[in-house]
Amino acid sequence: MNYYIHVPFCRSKCGYCAFYSEAAPVPGAVDAYLDRLEFQFERLEPAEPCETVYFGGGTPTLLSEMQLERLFSMTARALRPDSETEISIEANPETLTVPKIALLRSFASRISLGVQSFDARFRATLGRDCEQAALERAIERVAAARFPHWSCDLIYAIPGQEPADFERDLARAVALGIDHLSCYSLTPEEGARLADSLIPDEDDAARMWELAGRCGLPRYEISNYAAPGCECRHNRNVWRGGLLTGLGPAAAGFDGTDRKSEPASLAGWLRGDPPEIDAIAPAERLNEIFAVNLRTASGWTPELWAKVPNADAWDARVAAARRAAAETLPEWFDISPERITLSDSGLLFWNTVAETIL
Repeated sequence: MNYYIHVPFCRSKCGYCAFYSEAAPVPGAVDAYLDRLEFQFERLEPAEPCETVYFGGGTPTLLSEMQLERLFSMTARALRPDSETEISIEANPETLTVPKIALLRSFASRISLGVQSFDARFRATLGRDCEQAALERAIERVAAARFPHWSCDLIYAIPGQEPADFERDLARAVALGIDHLSCYSLTPEEGARLADSLIPDEDDAARMWELAGRCGLPRYEISNYAAPGCECRHNRNVWRGGLLTGLGPAAAGFDGTDRKSEPASLAGWLRGDPPEIDAIAPAERLNEIFAVNLRTASGWTPELWAKVPNADAWDARVAAARRAAAETLPEWFDISPERITLSDSGLLFWNTVAETIL
């Protein structure tokens, strides 16, 4: 089983972000959240061994050391992770103290540092509340902690950002010694504060995506790069149709039959409002899994597809890929009896491919 735990608190709301979070939480809000989360943990039905845990947000590291310790303790009691469990946590540089990093290092096997850009000009454009000195301190401290796996998040196609600027961000990130890198093209999301003003240049975005592909870490998914063996197992499992339990406000999960989404409201979640249940037809679910994992460089093989719950015949998947290629552009696909993948141009237009498959 894979677990996603949403920690919905931020110091301030970034202008580009549409994920659910509460900015500058009122006193007592975090403790109330932890009380309710513990209640949810206590009522979890027995599950298969815990394969991955992912703490996302929001900003999980906005919590105090004492609150983080409580969060990790209840997680360990309920999920019983072992030495093989991948435990990831997202962290914002401005929230990281030396004691907090030590606490993260004692529990998590992966830290994902939300840098977005090493250039203060572009962080300001994004509304990222992180001074350069705080960023540099956090980088130094995380490097010294020697996490088993260290990822860095960058955003590109920021207004005013040239390909050369992003190339410098890439070089700086890789020089840190990270083994994983996530690079996301700025996408104006509905509900984000600056959705109408952060309009990226599509040509520059494509050029920057190409630059990311030459950063020194192999691309294993449209937006993700990693040293061999250092890919994010949590994301990979979910892309391939693995079961997911979501905990916390706005967290989503899938139990093999239904998709469940917790209330995207801290107040509603605290009072126990029921999750939204979306029953998915088996054929629709298979198409969804098939499309999502085509975001990866390795795509699908007959052996991998056979591991998907209730998978249909491999020949049916080959036929579906050939239909999608005929309806879009054949050069977007690489289809054989042994493997189905997308070309680089196909990855760039994955949204169109997915719409065709679905």
